[in-house]
Amino acid sequence: MLQGVCWALAGLGMIGFIGTYGMLRFASHKRRTDKSYRLLGTRDVLTGLIHYEEFQVQLERLLRTESKVLVVVIDCNDLKSVNQSQGPAEGNRILRQIADLISASFTDAALIARYGGDEFAMAFCKIDAERTNSVNRFLESEIPKLTGIHIAHGHASFPDDGTTHEQLMHTAEMNMAAMKRELWLKRENHIARSEKLRVMGELASGMAHEIRNPLTTVKGFLQISRTNGYNIEPWYDMIMDEINRMTALTGEFLRFSKPHATDFKLFPLQTCIQRVVSLTESETARLGHELVCEMPPHPVHIWMDQDKIVQMLLNMVKNAYEAIPEQGIVKLGMSTTNGFAVIEVRDTGIGMTEDELERIFQPFYTSKEEGTGLGLPICQKIVQDHGGSIEVESEKMKGTAFLISLPLPKPTGS
Repeated sequence: MLQGVCWALAGLGMIGFIGTYGMLRFASHKRRTDKSYRLLGTRDVLTGLIHYEEFQVQLERLLRTESKVLVVVIDCNDLKSVNQSQGPAEGNRILRQIADLISASFTDAALIARYGGDEFAMAFCKIDAERTNSVNRFLESEIPKLTGIHIAHGHASFPDDGTTHEQLMHTAEMNMAAMKRELWLKRENHIARSEKLRVMGELASGMAHEIRNPLTTVKGFLQISRTNGYNIEPWYDMIMDEINRMTALTGEFLRFSKPHATDFKLFPLQTCIQRVVSLTESETARLGHELVCEMPPHPVHIWMDQDKIVQMLLNMVKNAYEAIPEQGIVKLGMSTTNGFAVIEVRDTGIGMTEDELERIFQPFYTSKEEGTGLGLPICQKIVQDHGGSIEVESEKMKGTAFLISLPLPKPTGS
């Protein structure tokens, strides 16, 4: 019986041991699970880096223990266009690649985080100028080379640029925004230069084509004159017409392409319109057209090169006359709206097709037998030089209207 009691007690002891062991195992597993959940709560799921909130918490701790800290904020400039053109999956792949690159390259960083969206953040302790420069070089050169993504970044130093994590992050983000603007301006300038070179190429090609035609004609007449003792009298008028055509073409081209010094002064726009009416008076009477002017009674002043505005309007009115095959009406009106003076040149002529409307401002495009194709491009350039724009409305066999908008002076104090 005593032996049975001993066995029973031993069994109870074993059960207790197993229960205690199980409870200890459970507690240990729970601690590990809780720690894993806490880690998951501080990590970005995509990259595995700590996230924004955790970076702020840990940065504040660093500032309490370190004498010098450098914060770097990184923005992936081109990632939005990648998401739009190639899809979010490719954008996520690049984010993971950049996270891996900065983690492997900046092992001396105290903190590396995905700061949100397409931004990352890092913190370095006791970093010197040489290491700072190497960080900059890697971000500006190596990452674009390896990923195809251009990087903007901003720095802030503790304690020079701030003593709290809020101050440091604000300064770093402001510096990053300044770099983003600088990169944007460089890109815009590059695009503008490329566009300028493209336009210059088109102009040179068009000019060569336009000059080659009359040169070919003159060359042909001179070759024929060899059989006539080099007597060019029979073809003199035609040769002179072609030479005059080349002279007019090169003159127009120079006016179109040559930059000129602007001398803007404040003038009433009505004086320009009245001058155009006076200059076209004889031609209006000769052609039998009617030129109708509609202007506000009060002077409308704009900053302008008066001669250029008159040149532009004169060309517009002459174009309107040429678009009317018989006697017709040209309206020259002016109004003000939304901070602009709007001049309307409307004719009752033959109008234009959709194809013609799309091409009228292209250099060397013309529907006239003796036109240079530079009149309207010159008009457009004059208007653009004044900060304005030209819109065109046209309907075949009903007429065309050019609407020229020029900015009014800003009110004093604005």
